[in-house]
Amino acid sequence: MTTKTLPLLAITMGDPAGVGPEVTVKALAEPDLHQICRPLVIGDTRVLRAAAQVSGVERPIHAVSDVEEAAFGPEAIEALDLANVDPAAWRWGQLSADCGRAAMEYIHRAMALTDCGVAVAIVTAPINKEATSLAGYKELGHMELFGRVYQATNQATMLVSGRLRCVHLSTHYSLRQALDRITNERVLQRIVTTHEDFRRWGMERPRIAVSGVNPHNGEGGLLGTEEQEQLAPAVRAARERGIEAFGPYPADSVYVRAIRGEFDAVIAMFHDQGHIPVKVHGFEESVSVALGLPIVRTSVDHGTAFDIAGKGIADARSMAEAIRVAAQLCAGTWLKED
Repeated sequence: MTTKTLPLLAITMGDPAGVGPEVTVKALAEPDLHQICRPLVIGDTRVLRAAAQVSGVERPIHAVSDVEEAAFGPEAIEALDLANVDPAAWRWGQLSADCGRAAMEYIHRAMALTDCGVAVAIVTAPINKEATSLAGYKELGHMELFGRVYQATNQATMLVSGRLRCVHLSTHYSLRQALDRITNERVLQRIVTTHEDFRRWGMERPRIAVSGVNPHNGEGGLLGTEEQEQLAPAVRAARERGIEAFGPYPADSVYVRAIRGEFDAVIAMFHDQGHIPVKVHGFEESVSVALGLPIVRTSVDHGTAFDIAGKGIADARSMAEAIRVAAQLCAGTWLKED
């Protein structure tokens, strides 16, 4: 595969005041990533160069105003320069509406590149929800924004660490609200969305487990009835459609079974139920993969970490893995590793 035929990935650098610029330049200092994709960073090159300096990355940042100007290769980091950060006001680790606005502009430019066919996937560094809110954006995160722009009603967040893949029934809801969202219809929808995307990515018959929500899977209704009334019917309905769905299984064991290779994905009932096992299993290299969207989108599995931004100590393994997974998804090779 020649350089010109490698998938072009639009990589947003995230909030300029956070660790996004640092992990981006650190990850793209790895030569192997340039062998599987053409990475194009979307951001402000002044911030990216500052990030390279504090991180000890010697690879030059090549600023371009158009994709056609990008050379692509391991010698430099190609960056589409939006020049939208005020150098006089910008500070590492400082919450601001200006940085929130800049971060959202990177995402919108990435979507524009993907929508016109120039890029084949989007990889996102972290944004700060408080900063984007100060800038006037109502969405709580990337997925809410993508869902609105693409009018996607079945989008879902899947966290990945090695063989463990957790698809969330809900994410940014309080625990009390999340429990109300555990319905037969929503669980079936998540199973179907997971099945369809895995098939699109090359796995013919993905094995999808559903996690219970109550202790000991509800103990036959003694400790809760969601398993009997909502989860089991959804699994049966999925199996009637020819989907290899299983469960519900107790949440304290189903993730271990997935890690051992018994299942290809687990449907988690709420935010922390899926996030905790993934991050305990391999936090540094865990990534987020979007389901139910018309585009390929991956992301780091951490936040802006304002407390360490600008210190050059941010771990770039999650960003490197997000880039690698996006490239493999575009090439149709990611799930074939199993």
